[in-house]
Amino acid sequence: MVRVLILILLLSSCSMNHHLTKAVKKGYKVETVTKEVRLTDTLTINGKDSIIERMVKVDCPEPVIQTRWRVRFDNKRFKDSLQTVKQMYSDSLRTAIKTAKIERAINKQDEKTARTVVRQENKRSFWWLWLLIGFAINFILKFLLRFYGIIK
Repeated sequence: MVRVLILILLLSSCSMNHHLTKAVKKGYKVETVTKEVRLTDTLTINGKDSIIERMVKVDCPEPVIQTRWRVRFDNKRFKDSLQTVKQMYSDSLRTAIKTAKIERAINKQDEKTARTVVRQENKRSFWWLWLLIGFAINFILKFLLRFYGIIK
């Protein structure tokens, strides 16, 4: 019974390709390296033995192994390169920030002038006159309707 269970487990387990694709998704790197392999065959022809040797090129997948030391070294090198680039372009970054601030100040000033222009246009309109005319028409209509007895 135990042998049957072990056989079922072996037959139903995941294939090598499944584990390889899963590892590649997580960042595992595989390089294909071409290697030369010597194959030796023994042939028997008419009672005579002969050995045949031939060289065959085979593509072998080789894993790229990253040790802790290598990862640390790569991280330090990356940080150092960022610091050097930052130092190289620090002057241009400062000027870019200054120009951005100046452009922002200019835009702010333009927005203020646009608001004052709108305010000046609104001051020229006679909205209050239209309001007074509306109240006057309302008062006159009520007076006439009461005078003729339509509204009591």
